[in-house]
Amino acid sequence: MSDDKPEVEVKIDSLDPDDVAAPLRVDTPFRLIGHGFSKKKIKVYISTDEYGGDKVSEVKVSIEGHTTSTDEFLKVIARPEIGAPMGRVLWVAIKLNGKFQDAREGFKVV
Repeated sequence: MSDDKPEVEVKIDSLDPDDVAAPLRVDTPFRLIGHGFSKKKIKVYISTDEYGGDKVSEVKVSIEGHTTSTDEFLKVIARPEIGAPMGRVLWVAIKLNGKFQDAREGFKVV
């Protein structure tokens, strides 16, 4: 584990499925596996880098509201729109209270 990342409250250990393939204009459900997901001010988004700095605005990600989230996993739905980068592996990123927490590689628009 790298020492250059700050301590985080929310961490993504893996995605379920490991490689998320999301077709254009289709709702694609998947889960984040890790810890800290029961916190209230979480925002999930797609980024082009592992530091969550370059948000892909053409992919909308929402937390599945009608399910009960636990601290260990979070169900989300991604919907890529026209203009989303295709065929490139992207990062699923998470913020807590507006502060970047973690990202996991494995999201692709197909």
